[in-house]
Amino acid sequence: MASFIFHILSLILFHLFLASSARTPTRREQTGIRATLTLVDSGQTLPKYTSTNPLTNDPSASLVKSPLKASRDVYSMNLAIGTPPVSFSAMMDTGSDLIWTKCKTRGSGSARSFDPSESKTFSQVDKSCTELKLDGCNQNYADGNSVSVSLGQETLKVGDENFKNVTFACGTPDKDIPYDGILGMGRGDLSLVSQLKESVFLYCLGSRFEPKTSSVLLTGSKATSQNINTQTTPLLKQDGKSYYYVSLEGISVGKTKLAVTKSDFAISSYDGSGGMIIDSGTTFTYLEKGIVNMISDEFIKQTKLVKHGNHNPYMGLEHCFKPPGNVHVPNVVFHFEGADWVLQRQNYIYEKNGKNVACLAFIANNEDYDHVSIFGNMNQQNMMVVYDLDNNNLSFKPADCKNL
Repeated sequence: MASFIFHILSLILFHLFLASSARTPTRREQTGIRATLTLVDSGQTLPKYTSTNPLTNDPSASLVKSPLKASRDVYSMNLAIGTPPVSFSAMMDTGSDLIWTKCKTRGSGSARSFDPSESKTFSQVDKSCTELKLDGCNQNYADGNSVSVSLGQETLKVGDENFKNVTFACGTPDKDIPYDGILGMGRGDLSLVSQLKESVFLYCLGSRFEPKTSSVLLTGSKATSQNINTQTTPLLKQDGKSYYYVSLEGISVGKTKLAVTKSDFAISSYDGSGGMIIDSGTTFTYLEKGIVNMISDEFIKQTKLVKHGNHNPYMGLEHCFKPPGNVHVPNVVFHFEGADWVLQRQNYIYEKNGKNVACLAFIANNEDYDHVSIFGNMNQQNMMVVYDLDNNNLSFKPADCKNL
């Protein structure tokens, strides 16, 4: 009898051990979105897609891994909306909130456009554009582009995951764009991360100069599992704004630290405060004109490269020169609070194949009205960038994006 009781107790303990061991998720069991990103080439002056809607910056007042695609402009990803699902490409944009896609309306739209009337899961939203801070049902962007929108709720597929009742908009852009919509990833209520209640997400943007590279967006535990051996800087919050601000304290070119201070970057064109916006939807980096000139002067001093004679801005870039070739090019370092972001050659020198010109990937703000510093996506190539909204910080490290 004693041996029988011992045997039963042994079995119970064994199964308890198995149950407790099974609680640790494997890599395959990690939750979150995984989506591939693709680089999209607009073939035009590069956009500054930071939103200017009241929800973010008013000039008048579940889990995923997804691939990203790249262009010399912006990074997009393939999504699907509705039932049956209609695929569309959307630019991944941390500088805005709204999720929108081109739609068929009144007989207009391409065969690929989403038609809400043909979806079994489409429904109207119970709030107006005004309540959602979309003035006049328009989504406005800092480059002057605008999209007229009508709101609804739908099933949205991101990576391999389906999400029901996601608020989105059918959008009609005021000019042609090389993708079907925008996936807003800002702090505001309408963004994907807010609607899915994601507290951590990351992306890794592959180089636009390496055709076989890949880019990826991760959320949930798929993202948190990667956040090791990184540098970390605080995210600065501002009431009423959904941008991701970081505190830039200085810039170095090679071993030379420029004569700039934190106060030179803590500027907003609207309320005189803030920091530098980190933005996946803006291609180049925007700084005050004097700071861009200092970077250029020190770069030319160290490299002895010959400035390009054409005074017309090339893709919006003014500081151009003959391609460096084998000339040693110094790193440019952005000194954020508690962390140094090192920019190697391909992160800040824009070169177009077949053109005898290269340019520094920094654009001077308009001196009359635009004093917002923006850290663009070219500077973020080949870096894993982690947004931790619970702890309110941004982490980063060099990475081979295809291995995430």
